[in-house]
Amino acid sequence: MGVLVTLAALAGLAACSPADKPVLALRVDDGRLTLLVAECDVFTAKRISVFTIGLEPTQKWVITSADGENVAAVTLLEPPPGWRVEQQTLAAFEADIKYAVSAYGDQTNADSVNFTPTQVSELGADQVLVSEGGTKQKAVTETAFRDRAKKVC
Repeated sequence: MGVLVTLAALAGLAACSPADKPVLALRVDDGRLTLLVAECDVFTAKRISVFTIGLEPTQKWVITSADGENVAAVTLLEPPPGWRVEQQTLAAFEADIKYAVSAYGDQTNADSVNFTPTQVSELGADQVLVSEGGTKQKAVTETAFRDRAKKVC
C-alpha cells in the first residue's frame, strides 16, 4: 500500500512540473540557420542543443552559457560570445536531414523545434518556424511568435 501512495505522490509532482515554454523559433539570416530565443522572465537558456533525428549515430552540437548571459539569437554551429561548445559531432547541415533544436534552463526548458534546413529556407521574409508541440511545427510571423511567448512568460 505504501508503494502505491508513493507512486501516486510522484505522479502528482511530475504533473506539476513547469511546462516547456514556446520561446524558440528558427529562421535564415544571411544564408545561415538562426535560432531566436524570445524574452521570457521565467526562462533563460543555459544550454542549447542541435541534433539529428533518425540517424545513427546521432550528430550533435551542444553549447552552454559560461556566464549566465541571456541570448536573443544564435547562429547555429557558431557559439555566441560567453558560450562554449560542449560537444560537436555535427559540423554542417544537410538540406533534407531532420534535426531538432532544444534549449534548457534552470527551472524549465523550451519547446524543441524539429526542422529540416529546407523547411527553414523556404520561409517567407517575416516568418519563423516554431513548435506546435511534439514533433509538429508551423510557420508564423515573428510578431506572432513573440506575442505567443509573452503570453506564456
